[in-house]
Order: sequence, then C-alpha cells, then structure tokens
Amino acid sequence: MKIFPADPEVFYRSCATLLIKLIYKTEFSGFEKIPQNGAAILIANHASYLDGVIIQAACKKRPVRFLIDQFIYNLPVVNYFMRYNRGIPILAKKESVEHALDEISKGLEGGDLVGIFPEGQLTYTGHLGRFKPGIEWIVERDPVPVYPIIIIGMWDSIFSRKYLKSKFKWMPRNYRRKIVAICGDPIHPGSLNVNHLQRTILGMLVSAERDY
Repeated sequence: MKIFPADPEVFYRSCATLLIKLIYKTEFSGFEKIPQNGAAILIANHASYLDGVIIQAACKKRPVRFLIDQFIYNLPVVNYFMRYNRGIPILAKKESVEHALDEISKGLEGGDLVGIFPEGQLTYTGHLGRFKPGIEWIVERDPVPVYPIIIIGMWDSIFSRKYLKSKFKWMPRNYRRKIVAICGDPIHPGSLNVNHLQRTILGMLVSAERDY
C-alpha cells in the first residue's frame, strides 16, 4: 500500500498544501490565470520563510521551481523537499549566479513555472524592499509571461523577521491566522522592467490591504 504519491513533485505539493491548511486559514485568488502548461515566471513579495510553500499550495496542480538562497536550500529538512521540487540554489557570487541563471533558462525552455522573490531577501520591516535587476536579465534571455503575486498576513508570523531580536521569536502567534495570496494579470515580457514590476506588486499590496 502506497502512502505517498510516486511522483516526488506531487509529494512535495501535497505536503505544502497540507502544511499551509493545517497552520492557516487560506484564501487564494486569481491563480486560475496561470496556465496549466507552458513556461512562466511567478514573482512575489517576500515576508516569510513559508512564502514559497504558500505559493505552491495556491498553484495546486503545477510544480513551481523556486530560486532560493543556497544557505536555506542546504538546511536538512528544506533540502529534502527542495531536491524533490527541483529548487534552484543561488549565492551572491558570480559563478553561482551564472549557474542559477542557466538553470532557470533550462527550466523555462522546458516549460517550467519558476518562482522568484525579486527583493532577494526577506523584508526586515514588513514593507516591500527594492527589487533586484536580475529579473530583467532572466526575461530578456527567456521572454515568458510574468505573473505578479502578493501574500498578505505573514509579516506577524514566527516565520518572518518581525521577531528576529525577540527572546520568544519561536513562540507561536495567532494560530490559524488568515493569510491571503492573490495572483494578478500576466505582464508581457516585452513591456517588462524592474521598476514596473515593483510598482505592480506595490499597487496590488496597497489595494489588497484596504480590503483585507
């Protein structure tokens, strides 16, 4: 009797969905816009270590390959799932960046969904950080649609950096809190630049936070 799906990526997606639904009350909106086939890039704000898991849970039937800091990628439990999900590790070194860009390009050529957090790190303030220019290089090399995603409700969680200096930073807060993830309309690669992407995500955040 098989307990887990034979496909490792299906196993990862099942675990991601189960974890998020156990911890949070979730509301996902707009993710039906992402096609079931074909290459695309997903970009999102980055408030917590679970943001990638949330996006994967929202995408349901399609695996998302995330660009991830190599230090985080190599953590024991994270590495187990990232290898299943074909995560793409990266360091702030020329060789590592070039290798990661090549892996992203191969993935997009193969029709993958690739998830990127353009801020390059978790926010320290709860506000949207400045986007890095790497997303422009990626889309210039492989012109595919870019889907903007926002995640609301994770800044106050223990998985954010809000309580980084607190003695009780790992104390659970607001169990079963509501989190919202929204996927916007695709951005055509021909009209894409990093400033436009930043304004798009910021505008979605401002609009959604009024409603939620």
